[in-house]
Amino acid sequence: MSAIYGVIGDANGGELEAMGARLAHRGAFGAQWSPAPGVWFGMQCRELSGLATDGPLLLDGALDNRWELALRRGGVAPTERVPSGDSNLLLELLEAEGPASLQALAGTFALAWWCSRERKLLLARDRIGYGPLHFAIDSAGRFVFASEYKALLALDTVAAIPNHDAIQVLQSTKWTKPGETCLAGIYPVAPGAALEVDGGALSMHRYWNIPVAVKHDDDQRHAAELRNVFLDTLHSQTKPYARIGISLSGGLDSAVVAAGARHVIGNKPLHTFTAGYGPGDREIVNAARVAETLGTEHHEVVLRPTDLPTLLPEMLWRLEEPIGREDIAYLFVAARQAAGHVDVLLTGFGFDGLFAGQPRHRLVDLANKVPLARAPLEQFYDFTFRSIEPRTVAGRALRYAYFRGSDYPPPQVLGARPLLPFAGFPRSAPQPLTTFLRGTLLLNPYQVAIEHLYSSVGVRVNAQHTHPAFIAAALSIPDRLKIRGTTQKYILRKACAGLLPPRALAVGKSFNRLKHDLELCDVLDAMADRLLARADVTARGLFDPAYIAALRRRPAGRPYGRERIYRLWSLLLTELWSRQYLDCRGAPLADDSVAAASQQLRFRGGGHADLRLATHSAAI
Repeated sequence: MSAIYGVIGDANGGELEAMGARLAHRGAFGAQWSPAPGVWFGMQCRELSGLATDGPLLLDGALDNRWELALRRGGVAPTERVPSGDSNLLLELLEAEGPASLQALAGTFALAWWCSRERKLLLARDRIGYGPLHFAIDSAGRFVFASEYKALLALDTVAAIPNHDAIQVLQSTKWTKPGETCLAGIYPVAPGAALEVDGGALSMHRYWNIPVAVKHDDDQRHAAELRNVFLDTLHSQTKPYARIGISLSGGLDSAVVAAGARHVIGNKPLHTFTAGYGPGDREIVNAARVAETLGTEHHEVVLRPTDLPTLLPEMLWRLEEPIGREDIAYLFVAARQAAGHVDVLLTGFGFDGLFAGQPRHRLVDLANKVPLARAPLEQFYDFTFRSIEPRTVAGRALRYAYFRGSDYPPPQVLGARPLLPFAGFPRSAPQPLTTFLRGTLLLNPYQVAIEHLYSSVGVRVNAQHTHPAFIAAALSIPDRLKIRGTTQKYILRKACAGLLPPRALAVGKSFNRLKHDLELCDVLDAMADRLLARADVTARGLFDPAYIAALRRRPAGRPYGRERIYRLWSLLLTELWSRQYLDCRGAPLADDSVAAASQQLRFRGGGHADLRLATHSAAI
């Protein structure tokens, strides 16, 4: 893991060094150089041997299919160790085949390529968007980009203004608005897309598009093909690494990844990491059972409510967006535990989206089987996902039957526009469930959060759905094998038979949650007293103080309901984010020595003159 950044236009060494210093948590070794007049590149890396110091390409990430790519170019397949030549291999592909070569890449990555022949910049991210990359046009008219947008805010010419519409989406869904950030004028490069910067013109296009191409084979053949692709993908993702870890929850997805990894890595040690609220947590109990079955080196982390006032500010600075709930906090404490133990950490994220594993996917399946119920099911789906009030009596009846009055509306962000209408479920597609899953594939909200948290502590992260062959295999499986009767992810369970005991394969959907008890509510209330005082909320201008006052009313000695806890959680994260990114412009936390430490190599001109090494002493 590393970080990349740059400026197209007039810049100076001080600006580039300031951007690099904001990214030192992703790598303490840094370099800046100019591959062409008016083009400035920078990179941060954790190892000096992996640091680029010249040239037209910046790469943050790793290519899982480097062996196939090298042979495609007529070269020699690399050794099993992750080669420092990924950048050289990719540059050779880009210069020979242009942006079309992006379709051949597998892995997690973000890149910037200065094409000298056409004098334009190309930015791109992997298919799912694990490799982060943000850009903006600053007040001086320059194009600026960086792995994390806190580096863009190191430039005084980049404004820190809240994006009210994006913040509204986040309050309603707990995730960011696709194609935007919570800062106005700062955007992510889209997953699976390339952004071309040609003078003052910007154009973004998707370089990857896998259609739904269902094969109508029998269950056994589909299961066998999925199993083969699953294990082949795991082999390519683990082959270069000596120390391999799995983020292990109490559910099915991470368990089958752990079992598959154990099957393909041979004698290499396998570590598993689980976080929960204590010994009675189902996540910890189930994960420990799987770890014992597979013989992993298992690590458990307990997160207590009293940890949150210290944990959340650090977590949020690394996340950059106030997303998620306690599941993200669990990811962060597991990430810190994994640091130092493993070189790569694999996750089961993406399986729900490919194999219909979320409870709300049942609504899509049911709407296709019972067309007369489509409208209320779509409205109920939209309510569970975006908190949009159902329009019909039947839709409201479904909402009440599920929540029993425990739901609570999200806050209205002042100045935000209403959310766009829900497009509904596919109506005419031959495989409507799989078509729906494909449409939401690139909207997966977890990938950037996972990457930020793990990269910030020095651990590379990867997942099955970053490999195009695995995605293609999942999208070739018909709807009837994704949800069968009451069983979700039916084909995944069938494909992994024998890798885990039947009991482990039969486990249902698992949710990583804190205990929603008085202790948690008292901690959240104490944080709200400090962060959400009426005068401060009024001055911030994002929320109506009356909403927060009503939300926080609870009888003495009783906890909030789940939905109130989640609304308060999002409000607290949003205020912490506002203080860090609006007020302090993403500056490192006062006690974050890692984020403030860096070793910089600065290059002038074409990258061949005036070499200077600058070191900043701090604990790395």
